[in-house]
Amino acid sequence: MTTLKRLAMMPALAAITLIAHPLVLAAQTGAGQGQGMGMGQGKGRQAAAGLMSFLARPKLLTMLAIGAVVLALLLTRKMKNPVKVPILLLSTFLYGIAANLGLKLFAGFSMHPSPICSATKSVLYGFRPPMIAMLAVIVALTIVGPKLFCGWVCPVGAIQELIAMLADKLRIRRRKWNFRVTQGVRVTIFLVFVFVSGTAILHTTAQNGQPVALSLYDYINAFHGYEIGLQPTLLDNIFHFLPFLLTLGFAFIFYRPFCYLVCPIGLLTNLIENIALFRVVLRKPPCNDCGVCTTESPCPTVPEILKNAAYRPDCFSCTICVNSCPSKSLGFGVGYTRKPENK
Repeated sequence: MTTLKRLAMMPALAAITLIAHPLVLAAQTGAGQGQGMGMGQGKGRQAAAGLMSFLARPKLLTMLAIGAVVLALLLTRKMKNPVKVPILLLSTFLYGIAANLGLKLFAGFSMHPSPICSATKSVLYGFRPPMIAMLAVIVALTIVGPKLFCGWVCPVGAIQELIAMLADKLRIRRRKWNFRVTQGVRVTIFLVFVFVSGTAILHTTAQNGQPVALSLYDYINAFHGYEIGLQPTLLDNIFHFLPFLLTLGFAFIFYRPFCYLVCPIGLLTNLIENIALFRVVLRKPPCNDCGVCTTESPCPTVPEILKNAAYRPDCFSCTICVNSCPSKSLGFGVGYTRKPENK
């Protein structure tokens, strides 16, 4: 697992550096303006107020509420399919479909900024309050764990989970990921984004003739598929809807393909989840190494949990390994694995 850990750390450190850079520049600019104009503290308070106003919006508040409910159900072992399906449907509706209805009730549930845009656009154009607020919610739910945002709140993640459950009902045999391969693909896409977008090789031209960097992820962003509405050209429609449609199709064959192969938020949360407060833990005894959890689970994470690995692949807290364990040796608890007692 040393190779895996290095593979994950490299893009994570790059992401932290790139994201922090515009924030530092913004702070330096604000400080300089404050010294020159005597308005530094006022601007700081104004920025903080703007951020708090975004954090108080219904979309983000309901995300935190759903995360809290899910965590309580996981810790009490009450997350079964009759509860799981409505929660996933609710997240799919609220954060994916609701904004398309044009109802005043859901006016605050706009897709923008999507989770991907909150990270990538911040790297390219600097932090803005909506981006910071979305990232804060994602990080908060992930550090509490176990990967509560990606597993239960994200609309793209939720619909992939529902499709996986449907595939099981239809007895469609899904292939398990090799995490070294998926992590390699996900890291490569991120590094290509850093190069072609961060250097403005991929760009458009503003009215003043200056190049404006474009995000590589705009062309492979499954979140756009929830924005129902035809685009100006055929090519625009392909880039807008195809990633989402491919995600839905491949989700019948592979578990959460967009999460494992593409999503930069998944890359970030995979690093964070390994230091999360709560996650799946092994109690040994009573584990008798029967292997049922590994066989039943759709993800590559369970073998690493059983080995007490320091670094784990993505765990979306789907509950399959926990609920399938005949000895109840797996459960959600404080984020460490209990080693076998010396006899």
